[in-house]
Amino acid sequence: MRIERIEAIPIEVPVSRPLKMAVATVHVRTCIVVRITTDDGLVGLGESVLARYFSGESLASAHDLITNVYAEQLLGRDPGDVNAIRALMRRISVHNAGARAAVEMAILDIVAQDAGIPLYRYYGGRSRPSVPTIWHVSGGSPQAMADEAGKAADNGYPLVKVKVGNDVDHDLACTYAVRDAIGDDVMLLPDANQGWDVGDALRYLRGVADARPGFVEQPLDRDDIVGMATLVAQSPVTVAGDEGIFDANDLRTFLAMNATGAVVAKLMKAAGPIGVRNLFAVADAAGIGVHFAGMAGQTSISAAHGAHLALAVPNLRFGSGISPHYLADDVCTERFLPINGHLYPSNKPGVGVTIDEDKLARYRIDR
Repeated sequence: MRIERIEAIPIEVPVSRPLKMAVATVHVRTCIVVRITTDDGLVGLGESVLARYFSGESLASAHDLITNVYAEQLLGRDPGDVNAIRALMRRISVHNAGARAAVEMAILDIVAQDAGIPLYRYYGGRSRPSVPTIWHVSGGSPQAMADEAGKAADNGYPLVKVKVGNDVDHDLACTYAVRDAIGDDVMLLPDANQGWDVGDALRYLRGVADARPGFVEQPLDRDDIVGMATLVAQSPVTVAGDEGIFDANDLRTFLAMNATGAVVAKLMKAAGPIGVRNLFAVADAAGIGVHFAGMAGQTSISAAHGAHLALAVPNLRFGSGISPHYLADDVCTERFLPINGHLYPSNKPGVGVTIDEDKLARYRIDR
């Protein structure tokens, strides 16, 4: 079996409502879809959300890299050589984790199809019956956010993320209103998206303790490791790294400096499932919990990939943030969506989703 064709398809899909964060307000999700075809007819799918504010990647850069650089090196190769292909892409181009992740996902989809097993079995089989996932609330008044979060809890979502990182007093009011609305059994995960300096972050961390958050995510700029260490030393609640920790090597650095108490893993940060598993291994050895997130508004392709891996990994202390339910539409024939706040990956060989060609064409953009 050999790789015969590699396609990188840039798409832009509207979200169901704006997602307001400290660093950006998202109205559409820009994603790169990768489709790899082998000489015996297997088709593998991968996808990454690309956001300049998050990883610096763009649709144009990912499209060029995949179609004009990676393809030249990967055509004719055996897709079963997953580790060698991952190492080759890393040698060809530093960073560009989202582009590499989409290619690796498509390769692994092919490998699992060729073996006749769903991806979660390729990863070692189930560690849990389903994948608990999250509902995000953002950008509203405390009452509006509480009302939305309460409905999510009533609909079975076991985790709620509150976007904070702006005015500390408003953020605290929103966080406590949401906690009151969701009750004690739903995990509350405030996410600051790098929005504060050390002083404001400490004020929020100390003020939010009675709301019992699972952690507070990335309060400071991604490069402020010293500041994160200050927060970890002084905070009464767990501080988690996201934008500052892309892969296992980043996590080792943060742990060496006592700069994180939990970590947010993402396929598009760690350059694919192998990188996520490496990060999990470091977290497991350190005894810290992991939140396996997606990007709110990812398509069913990367959501299904993430859910297969999340079903298998042993350490999912802070659940998942795999979030295809924020898209207003999708590019798959059947959307992969939560049922009562949980995701159930397919038992079909591979990732188990199929492209809707009409929708792919509708949302495709070339720039």
